[in-house]
Amino acid sequence: MTLVFNDTTTKAGILQDVETRVFGDEGYTQITGDTNRLYQFTVKANQALDRVVYLILCSDGRWQFDDNNYTDMAIGLTNLVSGQRNYTFALEHLEIEKVLVQDAGGEWHVITAIDQNDQDVNAYLENNGTRQGTPTRYDKRGDTIWLDVTPNYNVTNGLKVFFKRGPSYFISTDTTKVPGIASIFHKYISLHMSVSYAVDKTMPNAVAWQNLLAQEEASIKSFYTKRNKDEMPGLRPLIQNNK
Repeated sequence: MTLVFNDTTTKAGILQDVETRVFGDEGYTQITGDTNRLYQFTVKANQALDRVVYLILCSDGRWQFDDNNYTDMAIGLTNLVSGQRNYTFALEHLEIEKVLVQDAGGEWHVITAIDQNDQDVNAYLENNGTRQGTPTRYDKRGDTIWLDVTPNYNVTNGLKVFFKRGPSYFISTDTTKVPGIASIFHKYISLHMSVSYAVDKTMPNAVAWQNLLAQEEASIKSFYTKRNKDEMPGLRPLIQNNK
C-alpha cells in the first residue's frame, strides 16, 4: 500500500500511522497538530529513509537502486580540462559505480578504479603527476577523483560518473510525497519512526516493535536481493570425465 507522508483527511499517511501506533486510536493530531513534534518526527522519518536505503544498497546486487522521487539519473557529468588531474564530486554520492572519460577524439572509455593503499599505486600516482594523455585509471580521495595521468585536451562533459546516492528526504510541510522505495515497504518508515520514539521514551511496546522491525528488514533485504529476475543466471557446461 502506498503511504504519503501526511494525510490529515483520509488518515492514510505515514505520520497518521505513527500517531495511532504510538498514541492510540485517538492519537490523530498528536504529531501533525504539534509543530515541535512534527519537526521531531520528520527527522525520524529521514533517519528511517537512511536506514532502508542502506539495507537496499547492501542487498540490491545487479539492480541499481535509486530513490523514485529523483527526476534525474544518478549520473554526474563534468568538463574534462586540459592540465587538470583532480575533479571534485558531490558528497551525496554514496558509492561510485563506474567512471568514464572521453578521449580527444570523442570516444568514451571506462577507466579502472585503483586505491592509493594498494601496493605501488601510491607511488605510481605521485610519480606521474606530469604525465599527460588520456586517463586510464582513477583513485578516490575524499570527495575527489584523481586521474592517473593529466588530460592534455578539453572535452565538455568529458568525465562521467555513475553513482549511488542517498534518499530524497522529507520536509515537515510535505503531504503527498511518498518514500522512494517499493510501496510494499512504505510502512517500514512509520514502524522505524515508532520504534525510535518508543525506545527514547522507554515505552513497553518498544521490544515487540523492534522484533517487527527486524522481520521487516529481513524482508526488505530478501526482496531487493532477488529483484533482477529478468536476468538469466549464467549457464555452466557439464564437464564429464570419461576416464
